[in-house]
Amino acid sequence: MTQNLTREQLQEHIDRFPRMQIAHLPTPLEEMPRLTEKLGGPNIWIKREDMTGLAYGGNKARHYEFEMPHIADQGYDVMINIMDYHSNNARMTGAAANKIGMRYILVLKNAANRVVQGNLLVDKILGAELHLLDEFQSNDAEGYATNLKEQLEQQGHKPYLVQEHLFPRIVGMIGFVQAGIEMLEQIENNNLKNIHIIGVAGRSLCGLIIAAKSMGLNWKFTGVTVNYDVPLGDYIFQHSKDIQELLGLPITFEENDMQVLDQYVGEGYGVMTPQVAEAIHIAAQTDAIICDPNYTGTVMAALIDQVEEGTFDNDETIIFLHTGGLPAIFTFADQLANFKG
Repeated sequence: MTQNLTREQLQEHIDRFPRMQIAHLPTPLEEMPRLTEKLGGPNIWIKREDMTGLAYGGNKARHYEFEMPHIADQGYDVMINIMDYHSNNARMTGAAANKIGMRYILVLKNAANRVVQGNLLVDKILGAELHLLDEFQSNDAEGYATNLKEQLEQQGHKPYLVQEHLFPRIVGMIGFVQAGIEMLEQIENNNLKNIHIIGVAGRSLCGLIIAAKSMGLNWKFTGVTVNYDVPLGDYIFQHSKDIQELLGLPITFEENDMQVLDQYVGEGYGVMTPQVAEAIHIAAQTDAIICDPNYTGTVMAALIDQVEEGTFDNDETIIFLHTGGLPAIFTFADQLANFKG
């Protein structure tokens, strides 16, 4: 039987790694009393990772506290990132690159002739060198970015193409192992019991799972998928041993640690469903929480539906992991403004 770690022992494993202060921490853990009352189910709380402070905030600020020192220490002098035109990742990576003084080139798919608003506007303000691909070019965005990388290498640069590197993304998961220690203290301070955390099925949730299992906590986890194109097995679960070895822990996350809900994606990433639009309005009009159309809006839609279906036990405390993404609401302004709930 594996012996549980104290929070101090787990912190010692985390403190082995280089870290730079990017995020505003700790983020609040707040009650959502009006949503709880409206749904008539278990008590709902929210972990405000949208308040990390890095260019409108989001969960990736915690990731980059550990990723960016690793990238900088390897001697790279320019970063290349491939993302969709409305990407939160694109914005926050640009902000983190500015924090370490690294040149940032952003290849954005399906971005040609788009209105400059939302995340795309923030990308420009941050000074990202933008390559706005049309639909045809987007079919080979990886080839386009690789060509840019080769040109930079010929000029004597050492470019870092984000999509080619797995290890820093694993390192970034450490940020949410740290968040698990932070949440435990907040949960204890608020005397919360029977914890069930719901969020985007991804690295952040897996970091929390590692923290909970390492400290012997009986928290439950539900992950909500937001994209058909990123299989969780390839993106996350096959790397569970990597993060375990990296941290030197006796335990890691497994697939069965997280219930995965994949029925809320709709047509796919970047296509907001009416259910998500309704959830965005409900969260805003109850507890004044703004969710985004791609990630947190989808998770909120899942949470509301699961409560209404009676999936959660009424004695559970549901914690909604708000991972940010707020500028994206402006990209979907017409749909949200004209939504008839």
